[in-house]
Amino acid sequence: MNCDSATRSFSLFLYQELSIEDEQAFQDHLEGCASCRQAFEAEKAMHQLLDSREESPSPALLARCRRDLHLRLEAAAPEYAGWRAWFHSQFASFPALARATGALALVALGFFAARLSGPGPVASVRTSDSEPVVSRVRYVQPGPSGRVQLMVEETQQRLVTGDPSDDGIRRLLLAAVRDSSDAGLRAESMDLLGAQPVSADLRNALLHAVQHDPNPGVRLKALGALKPYTRDAEVRGALARVLLADDNPGVRTQAIDLLVQKREEAIIGVLQELVQRDSNAYVRLRCQRALQEMNASVGTF
Repeated sequence: MNCDSATRSFSLFLYQELSIEDEQAFQDHLEGCASCRQAFEAEKAMHQLLDSREESPSPALLARCRRDLHLRLEAAAPEYAGWRAWFHSQFASFPALARATGALALVALGFFAARLSGPGPVASVRTSDSEPVVSRVRYVQPGPSGRVQLMVEETQQRLVTGDPSDDGIRRLLLAAVRDSSDAGLRAESMDLLGAQPVSADLRNALLHAVQHDPNPGVRLKALGALKPYTRDAEVRGALARVLLADDNPGVRTQAIDLLVQKREEAIIGVLQELVQRDSNAYVRLRCQRALQEMNASVGTF
């Protein structure tokens, strides 16, 4: 870690937002750099002064804000360049091939990216009963007689085994669909739940994923699992919103396929709007075909 990256890490370190590896690199740099150490002490003093006048938010509000920020950051789509720009241009030029390969590529890229960018390693120990415990040192202070005081944050892990239809296992899988930071884990949980009978709690979890999950591959998985629910009015409303708002053409295309399974007048206006304004050539073509199959005009009047 150099001086520039250390300076940018001051606030992150003080608010305990660095990974274990970055925390260690930051502390090592401060030990060998007097100027950064002095600047950090000034920053810490300013934070302490601000903290003394700060109103503490509730834990629930803080958790919700952090979760919303995390989802917004992941959902920020990068600009396409290089080979990805070429790929997307081909997607528009060759509809039939692009639809299949594009959706599969998005799923694979989304899953692999999530796996590669997931949380870093943490310290792990075992208790006397052999249950693994994840430990993270949050605070260190020298004590009297050469002793040391450490504030350690520990999370005990346990292995749970059961059938996906069991209530306990089902609740854990539903929680993983909504809250896991691992896109691959969310998708695997959907696969297991998708084989279970139709239910309101599963439908609600899939609706949340298809509208809010930051990973396009996971949203495609959720759309696939929603097929048994396509006659539900709430599901159809969510699919229409996805069709108008989702930034991924593969997701929008699959939403069209689900909506046209039930031909109703309510979706004609949505399809007509997309024909006029959607940025993807294949999505516009798919909307035109759906309107023709429903004997509806392509344009709005």
